[in-house]
Amino acid sequence: MFSKGARFKNSPTIFGNQLAKDLESWEAPPEEGKLLQYVDDILIATKTEDACMTWTVSLLNFLGLQGYRVSKKKAQVMQCKVIYLGYEISAGQRTLGQAWKETICQTPRPQTVKELRTFLGMTGWCRLWIYNYGLLVKPLYALTTTEQKHLKWNKETIQAFEFLKKALMSAPALGLPDVSKLFFLFSHEKQGIALGILAQDLGPYRRAVAYFSKQLDATAKGWPGCLRAVAAVVLNIQEARKFTLGQKMTVLVSHTVSVVLEAKGGHWLSPQRFLKYQAIMVDKDDVEIVVTNIVNLASFLSGNTGEPVHHDCLETIEATYLSRSDLRDSPMENTENWFTDGSSYVLSSKRHAGYAITTSQEVIESGPLPMSTSAQKAEIIALTRALELAQGKAVNIYTDSKYAFGVVRAHGATWKERGLLNSQGKNIKHAEEIMKLLEAVQLPEKVAIMHIKAHQKVNSELERGNRLVDREAKQAAKGGVVIFIFE
Repeated sequence: MFSKGARFKNSPTIFGNQLAKDLESWEAPPEEGKLLQYVDDILIATKTEDACMTWTVSLLNFLGLQGYRVSKKKAQVMQCKVIYLGYEISAGQRTLGQAWKETICQTPRPQTVKELRTFLGMTGWCRLWIYNYGLLVKPLYALTTTEQKHLKWNKETIQAFEFLKKALMSAPALGLPDVSKLFFLFSHEKQGIALGILAQDLGPYRRAVAYFSKQLDATAKGWPGCLRAVAAVVLNIQEARKFTLGQKMTVLVSHTVSVVLEAKGGHWLSPQRFLKYQAIMVDKDDVEIVVTNIVNLASFLSGNTGEPVHHDCLETIEATYLSRSDLRDSPMENTENWFTDGSSYVLSSKRHAGYAITTSQEVIESGPLPMSTSAQKAEIIALTRALELAQGKAVNIYTDSKYAFGVVRAHGATWKERGLLNSQGKNIKHAEEIMKLLEAVQLPEKVAIMHIKAHQKVNSELERGNRLVDREAKQAAKGGVVIFIFE
């Protein structure tokens, strides 16, 4: 249809835009049909042969009058199955074109990083047809990070290369999305990769519309498994909405993701990410999340909804990531309430830092800290000292520091297990103070640590204690060691 000028890379874009503009003035025949244009490729779809003939003749006449030329050699007229953009499209389904699959599968094993990236780019275009694409290519992407000129293949990478080719050759036909029918999305996370299948009912079974496979970001990879499942659901819903166009979608997942997000999201997610996840999973009415024990592709596509899941996500997270197995997040009755705070501020170009531990009425301990102490570090020191002073006792401790609260409730045990490294493999800040805090939390006989919002205008014991400890921490930061011990 069109030959672009030599060395003019924008020719297809300019041509496609002009063709689209001209097609706006074409008056489609009254028979039911659809026209799809991508650059210089045009697809006409109708329900009857007569309608197809009418649409084709009308469009060809229009293009001729506009000065366009159609390639007779490339034209596919009045056919039930056509090749369009490398896909074989027929009634209700699409498959990868045989020529495209053969081109990829006849590619010899790449010998350089550039050749491997080219191969991965070709296969990535076909990822919608391969359920576990992200898992298959993981060893190959790791191979692209080598600094050597020639690749060194091992058993794992050779196996991944061959498995990927086999998966392409056996790629199934995918159903075309029908927005008049309900969609089903099966979401799963494995090895830091969000895996998903979007499907619709076809008789007693489900037919896949698309397979999703996407890496979680480095931060999400460091979360507990149940929270990684939340991240995977969010990624899969975002991908699925490109096909569902607002139609209702039932999401099947083996974790209680909504409960986990509400109960534990604030400990692990930044406020921005938490709000984003809520907006995607909860705020829109096109998604219904169903918890199921289905964990494999065959069970999902068979139409089986599975039995209710018996895995308790909250209990699993608590047991695995708490810094102390019996640590509570709600106050114990008939137990003293202590408050902790750390302060760090600049006054007259000089930094001041301090900490305090109080009840709602009296100071237990307060003192200055080195000038280089940050606010987060001061808050950790304050909580650590409170736990040390509570050795052998039962105590409720309140802190307005989300950071210190998160260390004992979520991140601390994980960091300790990783050798004080974060999910990116870098050393965490305040590593020495965090280790002391994780040791100190074991000292009380019983302990509950609660987060309390700062600067609330509430006339209660909790607010009085929070105001007192905030004032004393700032006062201690001004200098002069003032220590009180409350027995």
